[in-house]
Amino acid sequence: MKLSMNGFRRNLSDEVNRLRNEINSFLNDEHVDKEDLASAMNEVICMINGLNCVYVEGDPDFTDIGHIEVELLEYNGEQAA
Repeated sequence: MKLSMNGFRRNLSDEVNRLRNEINSFLNDEHVDKEDLASAMNEVICMINGLNCVYVEGDPDFTDIGHIEVELLEYNGEQAA
């Protein structure tokens, strides 16, 4: 599988910025849609989990760490776990 690190880094930066904006609104007591906040966090989690599976065979500094997985937030309409 070929992975575009440029595309990945660009998309990750976009998602981290989205999460940053949601958290900034929360910290400044602005209305924050909890579903949007959970969604933004889950997008970043999915990207990090995917990145952990990217490796270069034979490179001890760039191994497959796919066993490290961050659990997604579960939002039930009232609270995030």
